[in-house]
Amino acid sequence: MADQPGGDDKVPADEPTTQQAAEPQGVNPQTAEPRGADPQGVEPQTAEAQDVEPQVPHNAHLFVAAAPARRGPHPVLIPVVVLGAVLLLMLGLVGFGNPGAREVLDTTRAHTSPAAPPSAASPTTTAAPTSTPTPRTEITVDEVKSVATAQGDALRAGDLNAFLAPYDQAKPELLAERRRVFANLRLIPFTRAVFRWDGVSSGSLSTRDGGPVNADVSVEFVHQIPGVDLAPAVQTYRWTVSREAIGAPLRITAVANDDPQAWDLAELVKVERPHVILLAAVADRAKSAQWADRAETAAKRDLALWKGPADIPSRFLVFASPDPGTFGQAYGGDTPEGTVAFCSPVLRDRDDPGADPARPIAGSRITWDTDAKGMSAYDAQTGVMRHEMGHALMAGFSGTRAGRMPLWVVEGFAEYLEWADLFGDYYAPDAREYVRGRSFPGKIPTDDQIYGEDPEANGINYHLSMTVIRYMVDKYGAGKTYTFVIAVYREPGSVDAALKTATGLDKATFEANWAKWVKSHV
Repeated sequence: MADQPGGDDKVPADEPTTQQAAEPQGVNPQTAEPRGADPQGVEPQTAEAQDVEPQVPHNAHLFVAAAPARRGPHPVLIPVVVLGAVLLLMLGLVGFGNPGAREVLDTTRAHTSPAAPPSAASPTTTAAPTSTPTPRTEITVDEVKSVATAQGDALRAGDLNAFLAPYDQAKPELLAERRRVFANLRLIPFTRAVFRWDGVSSGSLSTRDGGPVNADVSVEFVHQIPGVDLAPAVQTYRWTVSREAIGAPLRITAVANDDPQAWDLAELVKVERPHVILLAAVADRAKSAQWADRAETAAKRDLALWKGPADIPSRFLVFASPDPGTFGQAYGGDTPEGTVAFCSPVLRDRDDPGADPARPIAGSRITWDTDAKGMSAYDAQTGVMRHEMGHALMAGFSGTRAGRMPLWVVEGFAEYLEWADLFGDYYAPDAREYVRGRSFPGKIPTDDQIYGEDPEANGINYHLSMTVIRYMVDKYGAGKTYTFVIAVYREPGSVDAALKTATGLDKATFEANWAKWVKSHV
């Protein structure tokens, strides 16, 4: 071809061949142009660069079927032609017998062509460049899914080595923390415990330069504790996953979460009672049995007072700790002043086929500061547990409706369970003075008054909220009161309608009647 090296293999345009003469169908007789010919595939020629007549077009070889035969050389020139041919033949034999000469010939052939060089106006056809793939370090989603699945398998099998295998072996603190978590989780009687890929939190799972890749991924710990959780619950961890280079192993280099559970916070011991699973730090082993006994007393009494539906927890998971730092970690930060315990609901697994969309809470976890000021006595500790277990009993009825439940219902019901056996014998002195004083407005406490900045005022309003629930129980019965509280949990915006259903009164009338009652009873 015209654009290939060694173009002297091409047949000269002015010497027709048998093949060319036999294939006239390649030419359109109307236009004298080849059918389907690519004009960019042919190199133009000029008269100055070739020995043929300038009037002959550069693609004259396509016209050979119609071209007239050319005459041979003049007889006088025949001896000269023959002598020239012999000399050329001798030079060719010498050249091909001499490697150096052949090398020069080959070099010349590679850079010359019988056709003239292309003009500036006619583009030449060049080969497309071959692209080279850029090296890429990558962590696939399937790899992370596989590691997560293997974590659950190792946990259920009790295989510590397999559990630790994906973690960075050069980080002893990370390995020690994961070893501790493994041992803690093995204490819990889970009916289900799996780890599941959730998604990328930050970073990228690949890099184009072949260097290290790091990303934070969300991994869900799906678990269920019998009696405590009514459905599988979810806790989300963030794993930092890393691959140092192409072909390097996948490693987990860090683990974090925003909602730590007891098994994430300390090396634990476990004490079980019929209605309680109590967890405590190893350092508090000596007191753990006493704490479990007091929690069990509270659980039995709350369950005995229950007048609502049967689908409630039959056991309570309690993490008891006298350490303020650990207590704060469990809370997720600085705890409000005066906080001695709290109940944290846990969400249901969204992929659970038996999940009720109207009830997104699977269960609860109770954390207890056993060494809080004024909370060391038996009655005080039992009372605190009754309060938090009241929250745990109601948490499962929380619905998906928008709106915040009024705190006088939430805290009032929990306080009611705490004070149920003490009512009539003892009242918070500050609350009594407030009700009997001139400043009592006769109004049900607002959210800001219950969760305010003054711990003393908060305590008074907690107590007043309790008296609202107690008044409903005394006046309308426990069954209607429980139905009212559950209705508010399910749909926070329904408080006025639920109150009307339970008492037959609008809120203003009910509130006025309660104010008269509380003044005469406190």
